[in-house]
Amino acid sequence: MSTPFSEGSPRGKRGRKLGPVTDGTGPAHRAWLEPLRASYLASGLTIGHLERETGWSRSKISELLRAAGRYPRWEFTRSLLTALHWPAPSMAYMRALWALAAREANKRTIWINSCLRGDGLSADDRLPLHFAAFQDLYRDAYTGYAHTFLRRRPDARRAVNDVFMLLLFLWDEALAGDNPERFAWQILRQTVMERTPHPDGSPALLEAAFDTLALRTADDPVAQIEESMRLFDALRRLPAGQLDVMVLLHLRGMDETAVAAVLGVPLATVRSTARHARRHLDGRLRSAFQEGHPRDRND
Repeated sequence: MSTPFSEGSPRGKRGRKLGPVTDGTGPAHRAWLEPLRASYLASGLTIGHLERETGWSRSKISELLRAAGRYPRWEFTRSLLTALHWPAPSMAYMRALWALAAREANKRTIWINSCLRGDGLSADDRLPLHFAAFQDLYRDAYTGYAHTFLRRRPDARRAVNDVFMLLLFLWDEALAGDNPERFAWQILRQTVMERTPHPDGSPALLEAAFDTLALRTADDPVAQIEESMRLFDALRRLPAGQLDVMVLLHLRGMDETAVAAVLGVPLATVRSTARHARRHLDGRLRSAFQEGHPRDRND
């Protein structure tokens, strides 16, 4: 990637020396920050110059260049790149790195998208054909997964739309990793989970217990409700990978091959994960039953 002022020695300049990058800064954050710092150091400009060019205060600019304080919005980052005369192609690449680092910083998908909306570098209105095909292929599965946790169709559709918006900005990075399905699923899961209540630290899933075939066809609905609630309470406490596989297989009715495709994992992984999940559920349900019937352990 070419950057402005990347050739030759740094120009001399007055002003306080730029401090080092803050310890603990993640690799994705460094991926865009270090080229930006190098460009600044080679430019001959001072932070005072950047303050006049961008309108941002010196303290804020210094914080951004050292990765101190909160993760910066894209508007702020872009203004520094513009002041340093970054060309549009390099700016677009830095935008993708910024978005990846925002995810590393656990920024919510809706926050990332709000930063990118209104960006003069927004994606072409015509979607790349391979992206459009990917979207058509997985939208229904994504929406079903989101609906399982969010419970309202409009909320599920909104979450999936936000996922595809962010994925479009990151599409080149998704393809570069040779597994766009897994890359996209990570964004989907993060987006859904950040909008799902987490009582006791696990995603809420009990409402889904009232929308099962077993309950609709039960001879004794009250007893079935109790059984379903125990099952779904155990289900929501599964490790993330096991929970996803069980939701897709048993709550969304997908077959193993389709689940492997949407998750971007081998079929054998789906089967192995499902086996581990069933053992995990059996243990939890057996323990819950024994706690509710203490005499049975002494018979």
